[in-house]
Formats: sequence, structure tokens, C-alpha cells
Amino acid sequence: MTTAWTRRRFLAVAAAGATAAATRPAAAQSRMQLVISSPADATTMDPGRSTQVLTVNYFANLYDTLTRWDTSLKLQPGLATAWKSVNDTTWEITLREGVKFHDGTPLTAADVKAVYERNLDRGKTVVTAGFATIEAVQATGPTSLRISTKKPDPLMPVRMAQMGGYIYPARYATDDGAKELARKPVGTGAYRFVEWVKDDRLVMDANQEWWGWGGKPPAIDRLIWKPIPDDFARLSALQRGEVDVITNVPPDQMKIVRTLTVPATRTVTFWINTTQPPLSDKRVRQALHYAMDTASIVKNLYAGQGKPFSGGLADTDFGYNAELKPYLYDPERARKLLAEAGVGGGFDVTLYAGSGTMVNDKQLLEVIADMWSKVGVRARVEMMEMAARQKMNNDRTVPPHGLMLINPQSTLLDADGSMWRLFHPSGFGGKYWVGSQPGQRFHDVMEQARYTLDPKKRKELYTEATRIIHEDKPWLELFQEVVIYGVSKRVSFKPRADYRLVAAEMTLAR
Repeated sequence: MTTAWTRRRFLAVAAAGATAAATRPAAAQSRMQLVISSPADATTMDPGRSTQVLTVNYFANLYDTLTRWDTSLKLQPGLATAWKSVNDTTWEITLREGVKFHDGTPLTAADVKAVYERNLDRGKTVVTAGFATIEAVQATGPTSLRISTKKPDPLMPVRMAQMGGYIYPARYATDDGAKELARKPVGTGAYRFVEWVKDDRLVMDANQEWWGWGGKPPAIDRLIWKPIPDDFARLSALQRGEVDVITNVPPDQMKIVRTLTVPATRTVTFWINTTQPPLSDKRVRQALHYAMDTASIVKNLYAGQGKPFSGGLADTDFGYNAELKPYLYDPERARKLLAEAGVGGGFDVTLYAGSGTMVNDKQLLEVIADMWSKVGVRARVEMMEMAARQKMNNDRTVPPHGLMLINPQSTLLDADGSMWRLFHPSGFGGKYWVGSQPGQRFHDVMEQARYTLDPKKRKELYTEATRIIHEDKPWLELFQEVVIYGVSKRVSFKPRADYRLVAAEMTLAR
């Protein structure tokens, strides 16, 4: 993608904007209304059924967790005001009193118990791996809980802040209730659900009874999320004042609009279905990395906004191994490895991605396919609607000889909430790689680390696990992302490394 090409395309979209995009309604000119545009719509309102970053942004405004990360990613009280470990495997949690759900019913310990137990019931949600250390949840009073873990779990306070930890009324934790929740969410969050017109808008109003920020309601009265799939149409909408914040700004367009950036906890990777030859051979997976010029991709496709990585972890996670260096571009070495694996004549793969997964996602797949073609790997690019991509990820159905673009982020700022959440046997990638299974060294090291209280010992275990990922390459590792938002002059907020857009943390110029 050349700069001249992108500028021509941007100008063309902008010129057509008056007819191609709906104009902002007069009410939207109010300083108390905020319009945010992302490249894809939500896939569900059920926080147990998606960990896709764009969809989780909706959850972060509608629901609350027991603990929460502030803008500096420091753990703070949420729906829980206190927590303590009473022995190695028991935690007692005190809930905030007087909190009500959006439907007026009071928050109780029974609701938390129901949500957590649903998350523990395999197949009911997609977040089970993050809660798998829990043995039992007991409501000991209206606002008190006892959580028992299978073994000592040093990360329980941060697990309560993770994706899937959003709390909703107990009645929605049933199969029928979850179907209703997916369409009409009810939480305790800063914003209440108003309407969802698929692929057009999602509207939320401020929760005037919200407990947060000292009991003060959010400063912004109405929040409108508007999906605009085309990057340049989204940029044009921001320039015309139709939207206030846009996500997924193409890095080569950062000078066109006002931007806010921050290094992210999110990485760009691909699932690899390694269950069948030739992708079951680690030499082939290593060759795919040597045949890919990641530094050039970051420089030319993302304007240098990214950091190549290896070993499974972003540098924001505890357990990050700085000694591991990304594979350098070496097509000769790639050809040699492919020959050793018996596929020197090449083979076919398919690269899958959901449209809007990240900036320049289709171009990324096309560039990788072109690079691999130089060593004989024939890659077909297949773009999907986000709902189809979500289903493929949730159902763990990446086909044999397939790779799927993902951009996972850490839920705990710890290897357990990223690498092990993903490669756990019940995680999204658990079925694609034998190393995830019990009896394999990676599995056993990560399970041991999960229940190790000594931080030094846990770091040693994570160091070994990252070396295994670096050597075995069970997924395709590219780079650690940079968050780039386009913002109007009327909006102020501190961008978060965890990609959360929390409207209650934003202010509008008067």
C-alpha cells in the first residue's frame, strides 16, 4: 500500500461522504453526546460469549467486574470493595452495598455466584480457561462471597477483573436467560442499553444511579457506537464531525486527523491448526516465520507502529522473556527447513481473517501470502464477516491447513491471562497444538506456574514456557500492537493499553 494510493482513496471517500454516509443528527451536536466508530459491529451483548476487542468495549461500558484496571492498569476495587486470602485456597470477597442492575434489581452475591458458575461450566461460555482455578463459589451473605480454588492461586484478585468477569443478574446465567442477554444486556455499568440496530448503531444512556467515580453519573449522557467498516470512510466521518472517536486508524493516515496512541497489551498472531501434516511439523512452522519479513510489515504496512515479538507474550505481561528475539527474515533458511520436512516443493494453506479484526487486516494477509509464495508456500486469503470469524474462534474450527488472524490481549497482565488462557486445553487454541495437552512439558509447566505463590519461581517457569513457544511456534507470531485512536478536539481521555474505550473516563469540551 503506497502513501499516494491511500491519499487518493481517502480523498475519493471524503468527496463522496455527503451521500455515502448518514449525517449526524441535530441532537448529536449536544456536548453531552459522544459517537464512537469502529470497523465492525458487536457480535453479542453476552460477555461470556466473546473476547473480541471491539465487542468487549461494549461490555466495559454496560457491565462492571468485581475488581477493575484503572487507566494506568493498576488494580482497583469495582463491585467488590474488599478481598482477602484467608488461607492458601480460600478468598473472601465483600461486595459494594446498594448497587442496582439497570432493571432496578439489587446486586447480590447470588448473581456473582451464578455468573462464575456459568463460566466454569464448559461449553456455556468461551472464558472458562480464565476461571479454571476455581473449585467452588459460595454466597455467604447478600454481599459476601467465598471463592475456593483447586490449589493456591496468587492471581485471584486480577482474575476478578478479566474478560468474562462482567456481572449480570443470575437469571441470565441460564441457557434461556443467556439468549435474552445476548440481545438486551442488563448490567450495573456506567451505561444502560437503549437499542441495537445491527450494523447501524448501538445506543447507550448514562446510568444515573451508577456507583462509580464517587457515586457521580458519567459526564456524557448518551453514547452511540456506529460501525463503519471502511477505514477511509471512518476517517472522513471524523473529519466531517459526524463521529467523535474512531478506532483502527491506519498508521499512514495519522497526520490527517488528531490521534491518541499508546503501546498495547495486544499482539498480532494467527492460530495454526497444527493437527495435520505439514503444519504438524515444527520445522514447517519455523519456516513460515523465517519466510515472513515482520520488520518490513511493521514499517511499511503499519508505519512503524508495532514491535516484532516471539515467545508468546507482550512486554506488558509478567513472564515476558526479553532474551527471545523474533525470527529474522531468512527465506533461504525457510526453504531448507521445508526441504528437511519433505515439503520442499511447497504446499497449500488458507489465511482467514474477520473483516475489521485490525487495521489493514486484508492487506496484511495479502502481504504474508506474497512473502510465503517466494519459498513455495501457496496461501489463499479468505476474509469473513466478523460473526463468522467469531464463530470459528469460539467453536475452535480453524480448518486443517488453515491459519486465522487473531489479536489477543492479556486479561491479567500475566502469562496466565494471555499465553495460558489461549493455549489451555479449554482455551481458544488448546485443540490445535499437542503441547497444550496434559503430560506435555508446556502444559505441565504452565499448570505448575498457575498455582505457584512465589513470583520468582513463577517467572522461572514462564521463562521455560516462553522458550518452548519460541522453538515450537504453535502459532504465527508477528508483532505487539500500538493503539491508535482518531479523536475530535472536543474529546479528552487517556488511551488505555488494554484497548478499552471507557466513556466514563472521557470528558467533552464545553
